Amino acid sequence: MRIRIYQLDSDKDTRRVKFENYEQTERHGGVHASEYKCVFHGDVKARDLDDIYHIFNGYREPYIGTFQGHSLSVSDVVEVLGDIPEMYGRVDYLGSNGEVGEEYWIATKEAYDREVHDSIDCGRPFTPHILEGQHITLVETGCHFCDSFGWVKCENFDTSECEDMDGLRALMILPGKTPAETRIIDDLSHWQRAVSRCGEDALMQVVAPFDDSAVIVCNQEAKLKGMEGNRTLYGDVIAGPMYIVGEDTDGEFCGLTEGQVQKYKEMFAEPEDISPEEVEASIRFSFSPW
Repeated sequence: MRIRIYQLDSDKDTRRVKFENYEQTERHGGVHASEYKCVFHGDVKARDLDDIYHIFNGYREPYIGTFQGHSLSVSDVVEVLGDIPEMYGRVDYLGSNGEVGEEYWIATKEAYDREVHDSIDCGRPFTPHILEGQHITLVETGCHFCDSFGWVKCENFDTSECEDMDGLRALMILPGKTPAETRIIDDLSHWQRAVSRCGEDALMQVVAPFDDSAVIVCNQEAKLKGMEGNRTLYGDVIAGPMYIVGEDTDGEFCGLTEGQVQKYKEMFAEPEDISPEEVEASIRFSFSPW
């Protein structure tokens, strides 16, 4: 799912509504987009808004290394842009009275089969439903306010009034996803987290394969750690998260130009299906004599 996250800027929050619920915010004049700042733009593995909440509170992998905010909280706004997963199935768990007590929505056939198998093994009463082809999703596109309990759709939240993220203009390209324009704070720790699996300080690698000043930043150990194949480039496989950013004449990172953003969005527009075997086969080692 492709999303943006906005959080209230404490310096602009003159009404003191940061971390207040929707009702209290409305009492103080409503949700003002001009007081918010974008702290994330990119892709997450989520079925719904609650999944997003858990990811950005550290309860569920993968941790997003380019996130620039505090833990997702009440008063934050999540904008769902697209790429929403459709549900493959639903398992209704039955209570002692035979009524449905819990609905568990599942996005993939593999997860659905596993859930059904586990429920049979443990003898838990359930009713399965296959929803493939019905185009059922658990969230709508648009902006959603994180309330004390649940979410409130914000129809009039104008994201153009929000302050942009900090850092250099870059493209985030994740395995199986189209490029997403984002910004990354230009210091080593932020880059290390950006290319990591779960927010750890990973080893970053910089590659300059293009005919202009753009470079690729990726994880040097991605293949050894079993990360998913992302893109093929000049006969090699890039695994794990990759970012495209500019490099100046002094060898320092700089933001992409508008032309470069469009150029590399087009170059990497199509996600590639790269098998684990192909990733493993592309691993190369070099040895230097003492």
